[in-house]
Amino acid sequence: MPDLSNWQPADTASADAQQHFLDAEGVYDLLTETNPCDLDGPEPGSENFLLYEDLDAYEETANPALAAHLRYGTDGTFTLTTHPAPTFAIAAAWLVDRGADPGAFLHRAGHGGAPADERSATVAARFISDHARYEQVEHGVEPGETWVMLRDTTSAGAARPFLLQLEAGDPERGYTLRQGAFANPQEVQQWLETRRTPLPPVAQGEVTVVYSPQALAARTRTTPVAAKGTTAEATPVAVPVPAGRRAVR
Repeated sequence: MPDLSNWQPADTASADAQQHFLDAEGVYDLLTETNPCDLDGPEPGSENFLLYEDLDAYEETANPALAAHLRYGTDGTFTLTTHPAPTFAIAAAWLVDRGADPGAFLHRAGHGGAPADERSATVAARFISDHARYEQVEHGVEPGETWVMLRDTTSAGAARPFLLQLEAGDPERGYTLRQGAFANPQEVQQWLETRRTPLPPVAQGEVTVVYSPQALAARTRTTPVAAKGTTAEATPVAVPVPAGRRAVR
């Protein structure tokens, strides 16, 4: 977490979030940060978008990813909001909703918070673009893998409205993300138990990540920088979505 010693929390929620980070020193590994502060500290009115890995959360029902949105006020205060998530793609979507540049989370930067391959980047790009249509139903954590069941709340997914995402993390390469569409939760659970067939395909199409006005403004201020010394080039992503998805073990 950036140094906040010269700033005061704007509200109780921000103070609690700051204290949580102070109490949990060593628990979170910073994977991606956009708009990092320079040596002189943050500018009033600026903001940071941070993606962490919760190193202690890899157990059943836990949320390994943590997103944090830090906004610096013009009155010497800061607002800090956090969002635990079962996958890095879901955490990134939450940050993009708040003005983060999607490119920071889609660039293959070679660390745990970035897609490990083009196929994973494709799935993540589609989800970041369309995630508002889904609501989370259930998720679980298994050795080396997190799965999430989401329900499509729009008519576009009427035939197979339940989306299963599988995310396998690697601290060096990044995460591998696959997904498939199912007719009901029972089919999802059956597939998770057996895994005898490829994941049912999600509809083909092309997705372009649309930058919000906040993200466009952020891009004019600075280039997003991935943690651990890697630089993420922020560019719009337009990728064809393959029809097939195979299981991630």
